[in-house]
Amino acid sequence: MKRIVSIACIMLLLPLFAMAQGEAVITGNVTDAAGNALTGANIYIAGTIYGAVSARTGEYVINVPGTAARGQEVDLIVSYMGYKTKKETVTLSAGTLQQDFVLETDVLQMSAVVVTGMNVGVEKERLGVSIGKVRGEDVAASDESNIVSALYGKVANVEITTNSGDPGAATYIRIRGGHSVTGGSQPLFVVDGSPIDNTSVFGANDAGHGGVMEQNRAADINPEDIESIEILKGAAASAIYGSRAANGVVLITTKSGKVGKPSLSYKMSYSFDEVNKLPDLQTRWGQGIDGVSVPGYPFSYGPKLDASVPTYDHAGEMFETGHTFENTLTLSGGNEWTTYYMSLSQSDVDGAIKGNSDYKRNSVRLKASQRVNEKLNVTAGLTLAKTFSNRIQKGSNVSGLMLGAWRTPPDFNNLPYLDPVTGLHRSYRYPSAAVLTANRGYDNPFFVVNEHVNTSDVGRGFGNVNVVYDPFDWMSVSYTLGHDFWTDERRTVLPPSSSSAPMGQIIREKYNNAETDGLLTVTTNHTFKPAGLQLTTMLGHQWNIRTYNGFETIGDQMGVYTFHQLENTVSYAPSEYEEEVRDEALFGQVMAYMFDQLSISGALRYDGSSTFSQDQQRFWYPKVSGAWEFTKQAPFRKINNWLSFGKLRGGFGVAGKQPEAYSMVTAFSSGAITDGYIREEGLKPTYLGYSGFWSSVVKGQDKIKPERTEEIEVGVDLAFLNNRVGLDVTYYEQNTTDAILTFPISMMTGYAYQVRNAGTITNKGWEVEFSAQPVSKKDFVWDLSLIWARNRNMVNLAGADDLLLGGFFNGACYAADGYPLGVIRALDYVRFGLGNTINGENIDELYAGQWKPGDMYIAEDGLPREDPQERIIGDPNPDWTGSVRTEVTLFGKLKVSALVDIKQGGDVWNGTKGALYYFGTHKDTDVEAVDADGVLRRGSWKTFDGVGPGAGTAVFLDQDNWYAFGLGNHFYGPGAPALEDGSYVKLREIAVTYKFAHPSIKRWTGLSDIDIRLSGRNLATWTNYTGIDPETNLAGNAGWRGLDYFNNPMTRSYVVTLRLNY
Repeated sequence: MKRIVSIACIMLLLPLFAMAQGEAVITGNVTDAAGNALTGANIYIAGTIYGAVSARTGEYVINVPGTAARGQEVDLIVSYMGYKTKKETVTLSAGTLQQDFVLETDVLQMSAVVVTGMNVGVEKERLGVSIGKVRGEDVAASDESNIVSALYGKVANVEITTNSGDPGAATYIRIRGGHSVTGGSQPLFVVDGSPIDNTSVFGANDAGHGGVMEQNRAADINPEDIESIEILKGAAASAIYGSRAANGVVLITTKSGKVGKPSLSYKMSYSFDEVNKLPDLQTRWGQGIDGVSVPGYPFSYGPKLDASVPTYDHAGEMFETGHTFENTLTLSGGNEWTTYYMSLSQSDVDGAIKGNSDYKRNSVRLKASQRVNEKLNVTAGLTLAKTFSNRIQKGSNVSGLMLGAWRTPPDFNNLPYLDPVTGLHRSYRYPSAAVLTANRGYDNPFFVVNEHVNTSDVGRGFGNVNVVYDPFDWMSVSYTLGHDFWTDERRTVLPPSSSSAPMGQIIREKYNNAETDGLLTVTTNHTFKPAGLQLTTMLGHQWNIRTYNGFETIGDQMGVYTFHQLENTVSYAPSEYEEEVRDEALFGQVMAYMFDQLSISGALRYDGSSTFSQDQQRFWYPKVSGAWEFTKQAPFRKINNWLSFGKLRGGFGVAGKQPEAYSMVTAFSSGAITDGYIREEGLKPTYLGYSGFWSSVVKGQDKIKPERTEEIEVGVDLAFLNNRVGLDVTYYEQNTTDAILTFPISMMTGYAYQVRNAGTITNKGWEVEFSAQPVSKKDFVWDLSLIWARNRNMVNLAGADDLLLGGFFNGACYAADGYPLGVIRALDYVRFGLGNTINGENIDELYAGQWKPGDMYIAEDGLPREDPQERIIGDPNPDWTGSVRTEVTLFGKLKVSALVDIKQGGDVWNGTKGALYYFGTHKDTDVEAVDADGVLRRGSWKTFDGVGPGAGTAVFLDQDNWYAFGLGNHFYGPGAPALEDGSYVKLREIAVTYKFAHPSIKRWTGLSDIDIRLSGRNLATWTNYTGIDPETNLAGNAGWRGLDYFNNPMTRSYVVTLRLNY
């Protein structure tokens, strides 16, 4: 009996024993040429599901079951960003095989796979166009919670601007200049193949001049979830996305689980955030005018203050050290059949402005992939995010924080902000508050930060499901269904006695946005060995539905001071808007690679959209590109140690920008008409209690077409000294036609304007990217990169009037014929070369031979005169942009890195400074001199440079007459003198990271390693701009740039980060 049992046990164990004996194990190390371990390299067996990721020590292990290890030869491939992909042929049989890899530096990253759109990846060496790529680790290392801000200085000709230092404030992105007069320059954002929204929605309280700084919705993405970001800069690359791609496309790939044991990582960071620059205010002259103290007066041209009179720091008293606390926990892993990635993230920002200024974001990311069988794979990803923020009013807004704070006379104490007797809101314009509804002039800044309510509560979710079926080795069918939605609920409370709403006002808003996208592709791959031809084809279909609706109700006249519900108001003004856009497209693409050096690609998309007119509902969007790796020719092989790689490339493409929804119809509105400055009920379309609607002054255009951008691009990619030095150079020309413009029409039609496709916009530019690894040794690696780019933009309005984009009466941005998009127009002093006349005489002729164009006319009294004609005075677009990035790694553990961001040129209208001149609080007005009568008084002597009868005459500038009531304040006077050069050099990032990876760490803690990082963000700015920051922008993410008017200041951050890896 024992023998029978023994035999039975042996028979049962034999299959398991055979499987164990048949298993193949491939192990090894991945290092660079200097012997440093490369962590996170992908190692896989071509044509199979088996692979691994190198550990922190560079080690990897691939287990292949005996059923798949039959003694056959296979290709073992390893790839790692920044290094050449390497392939080794090994025999896959039972037992353990050691295969080490030593990877060569690839500064051009030509071996990297770049996502080119529609879930298609192509090796960079085969690309015929320039596509920028940013690694996920660089996004995370930027210490930015907004992934758009993390792109600063990392891709040529991608202009990034942080508009404000408010927590959660929007970040602006523009690629290769402006392409649309009326439609903005926002690129299309795509995550894992599905489009998502990145708009900044202006609410009822935001007119572009005031209100609060809104967010951009891409900020809902956790930077730790990013694997890579590719940027399709122009139509030559982005045409596959058709009528939504004229402004470029930002392709975001999120992290996925890797084959191998589970990996758990926890990151905690804490930062100190402080305001980096404030205006200089004077503290010697008190409230009043003509040297006389006048309580409640708006100006600070009163008496010189005695040393015993206390003064107050109105520039800085509203600020404190802010704090940001972030936590992220990630878990990933998987096997050959199933992979998973999960993350939990929490960000809590307490802003540098005292009071109600904060931002909170909590998010969860889930992504999993399941290989059902050898032919079918399903991947699903989902992000859920919740953000809540308290914002502070800014800008041209009598309830704005900086406007009230910085205009306050130095001898007025803003505390207490509530009258100690009446408990009412007091300000320097109304210091003894006795009447609730009396005009305060401007809100007390402490009243703004403590009593105002400006909240935003956003719920966001986006994700997709991707199913890939491979019926044959040469064919793959993929379908991706994606959905993105967000809801933003806002509450604004301006308590009674607010300057902009004396009776109190409550605004409730709710905005909903949703987008659903379906993408089907059929891809084939063929190799024709005799001809050395690799041919890839793709056919596809895409549909997309976007819906948006907004509800807002404005309630006026609050009954109870602290009850913040709409029923606590007397009158209501509701407003509602909704839209739906439906798109559908067919597309195809062919990519050919031949002779191991030549690649050609062509694509065609046929777009239809509900925004197109009935006359033509579909448009074609083609693209073609080619690349030739000429260094594979025999003559160049002899010098490959010097010229390691060389590629010529070029491309052409057409992309579009859709008209706004319902441009074909004439709309009606029920909203009130007000002056936009003091919030009153305004004129409403109601009569005797019956509701009504206004007819729009803009007539619908039934022949509207999408704007069309054509681009041609050429370039060269070179690598030298065994791929240690790289150089990319690109030149492009873009021509946008059928630009949508607003034309005046005869009032006899019942309308005032109508949009038409008429104008053109051109963009031409150069991009240069230099990268090098000057030192590569076992314990010392130095990486260096430099970026330089320029763009030249020009607008042709085809007979339309110059279009006001936004701004003020003495400093506004326009789309002007024959000028770059967004130029600044304002009044100026009378200058020569413009045909100006004085007393009926042409001064150019009167002083012929004495002047140069732009010289100022000086009248008999020694003062300039104001030119009554508004003129173009400046251009906010930069002359060029660039960056310098360096990273040094010592002993494989200590890493020191820095990023310097540069912008040369680009004008900024410093309206804040001009207004502070007017009110007498700016430091420049703190001057004193003896006048012509021998009296020491507030003022200065000046001799204006120029030509005219008073040239060379010294004049005494009485400060209140010259700045408050004369031509020197640039507020009610000429705006041109407030224009300044916005060039800057910024220390955008600097960091020191140390990795503890000693074996004892694992023994004592169970951790594989610990990273400690000290870093700084925006620590230094070198600029001649005298305002708070040359990047600031009053309009937030609106298309018009370069206006600084009482914006909330920027911040710099000191960050400590701890990362634990299991």
